[in-house]
Amino acid sequence: MFKNYDDVLSFNKANVDAAVLYGTKLATGIEEVTKEVFGYTSKSLEGALENAKAISGCKTAAEVAQLQQKLAKDSWEGFVAEATKLGEMGTVIAKSAAEPIQARYKAVFDSFGK
Repeated sequence: MFKNYDDVLSFNKANVDAAVLYGTKLATGIEEVTKEVFGYTSKSLEGALENAKAISGCKTAAEVAQLQQKLAKDSWEGFVAEATKLGEMGTVIAKSAAEPIQARYKAVFDSFGK
């Protein structure tokens, strides 16, 4: 596997580089998720203000109930869509971040096979 000290150094450097790349990809992905969450939160708060204004404009209790039902449905659908999007983002981030580590495992197994 290792013929000399330089081979060991090169192998370990590649491991460290893979770990750094993993961390970089993970941090970048977490930043993207954080931006998405803050964006969704901001839109939700703006929507809550608009909804409060709409409810205050209702003239009867029946109108309020009907509007609240619609708003609850819309809110739930928006939440499910956002949760799905975040789940998909998490999967992509995990796969991307794991690539350098997987490549190092492959290199180790390939070198043992020789």
